[in-house]
Amino acid sequence: MQNNSTNFDKIVKSLSLSDKVFTPNLTTRLSYEAAIEQIKKNFKVLDLGCGSGILGILIKKNNKNIDIFSSDIDKNAIKFTKKNFAKNKIKGVIRKSNLFENWNTMKFDYIINDVSGISNKIAVKSPWFKNMVPCDTGPDGTKLSSKIIKESKKYLAKKGIIQIPLISLSNVSKTISLAKKHFRYIKIKKSIDWFLPDELIYLKKEMLFLKKKKLISFEQKFGKIICNTSIIICKDLK
Repeated sequence: MQNNSTNFDKIVKSLSLSDKVFTPNLTTRLSYEAAIEQIKKNFKVLDLGCGSGILGILIKKNNKNIDIFSSDIDKNAIKFTKKNFAKNKIKGVIRKSNLFENWNTMKFDYIINDVSGISNKIAVKSPWFKNMVPCDTGPDGTKLSSKIIKESKKYLAKKGIIQIPLISLSNVSKTISLAKKHFRYIKIKKSIDWFLPDELIYLKKEMLFLKKKKLISFEQKFGKIICNTSIIICKDLK
């Protein structure tokens, strides 16, 4: 774990970033740690919603005998992914795409859902998505993940795996229920609780309203809001 964390931090520091491209965060780290436990030699790996390109870089450095494919709907993300791949001497196929749209009939052994998955009511008021493409996730944060889950069977190879982040600033139970309709095997690979950062405390009233409506979930202890991020893998399509 220490080596993985060290590699993550080292690559993040080396990246060319912009306020128009999502900065790697805790979900990115957990996604990386979960992915390298599952990805095997000769896998074709799709990073859907690649942002800065960090996951493709880290995964390729961890296992050179795989093929990396990265896409994002945002032209700035594509620009910086290409720049960061070149900077780290990583070869991969990079495409501008709205989810699976421009991957045609390709099949992948492993798909990483790296697309935003929090309520757009939180996203639009947070500093996380400032100056970026609008976060079209819906009030409960599941709109994009639900679309990915439903369409993934067209793009997964036989025995293929899809990795999905579950963030409590969304309707996690809804995402899990949908995943169970499409996959036989679902397992949490990584999970961590985290305190809402001080810079987001001003969103507490909005979050309480969304929780009351059962659109998001979180706990309150010691006067703090505690959220959770988990990474699940799904396979054996029905």
